[in-house]
Amino acid sequence: MTLRVAINGFGRIGRHVLRALIEAGERQPLQIVAINDLGEPEALLHLLRYDTTHGRFPGDVVLEDRILRVGSQRIALYNEPHPEKLPWRHLAVDVVLQDRILRVGSQRIALYSEAHPDKLPWRHLAVDVVLECTGQFRAHAQAARHLEAGAGRVIIGAAPFDNADAIIVHGVNHADLRAEHRVISAASCTSHALCPLLQAFEQMTGIESALMTEIHAYTSDQVLLDHVHRDPRRGRAGAQNMIPTTSSALGVARKIFPELADKLGGYSLRVPTVNVAAIDLTVQMSRPLSVDLLHDGLRQYAASHGAGWMAINDEPLVSADFNHRTESLILDLTQTEVVGSQVKVFAWYDNEWGYANRLLDLCAALAVLR
Repeated sequence: MTLRVAINGFGRIGRHVLRALIEAGERQPLQIVAINDLGEPEALLHLLRYDTTHGRFPGDVVLEDRILRVGSQRIALYNEPHPEKLPWRHLAVDVVLQDRILRVGSQRIALYSEAHPDKLPWRHLAVDVVLECTGQFRAHAQAARHLEAGAGRVIIGAAPFDNADAIIVHGVNHADLRAEHRVISAASCTSHALCPLLQAFEQMTGIESALMTEIHAYTSDQVLLDHVHRDPRRGRAGAQNMIPTTSSALGVARKIFPELADKLGGYSLRVPTVNVAAIDLTVQMSRPLSVDLLHDGLRQYAASHGAGWMAINDEPLVSADFNHRTESLILDLTQTEVVGSQVKVFAWYDNEWGYANRLLDLCAALAVLR
């Protein structure tokens, strides 16, 4: 059964969810029925068409007689101040709260600009799931405002500020997803890289303790020049500094692996790159293994349990080589070091594209769950 999905926030992740769905050939049982963002439609469409990090959209993205073509999809755009003059009867539109409608192939995608989630027309549009990608509504009560508007479920595209009915990391605890879960967190991009490694080490060697350094590209929360910020370090020029900060992935991992809560620590380091991140994980093993045996175990984990979302690298590559990769993590075996019972492993991940694909995977899982 097709899942009716709305995207709230058409920023980096919101745009990539739509683009990833289109690039995959729209094979997943998902229909994007609405997008809500406070930006001007022309600006949003320009950013969909041209992307500094992932390049120009690999297909037709043109605005022609108010028709935007995105791959095989056709989207009608209007900018008419008088509602009675809009062609809703001609387009057979069921519900309209704004003055814009997107036609995407056989799909109708409504484009809204509403700051208050509880005022969005999710009930009238029969929205099954809202992807909350603004970064502003990450607390349970805030995300639940989409439910008040009539959505069946909401997926927070980040680690929650407080709690969620379920925090899901694909490939690790996705089997815990239940029909009664209505406010769901898709954790964070780093959580999807860290948690599989913790799971693999628990299975192979056991973990006495683990310390993670997250090495992350700068984000839109940072600034080009020194500026006032709630975090003094993140208020410094992002393209000129390596900036220590916290990592929400650690909190997620402690909730998913409560037995490791007192054994896990670390921090994040923002670096002057536009995309692709990495984690450097040091594990004190309960049962020491050699590098060769560790690599054998990690290869087996990636080929079986991690098939489709985890990969192995054994070439001398750099961060740019992992841009636009769909996996949650690519374990770099060239960087493994073992000293006594301590092991250091290194994994890359595209913090934008990989995470957007995991959001689509979660939506697909909900489509089956219904």
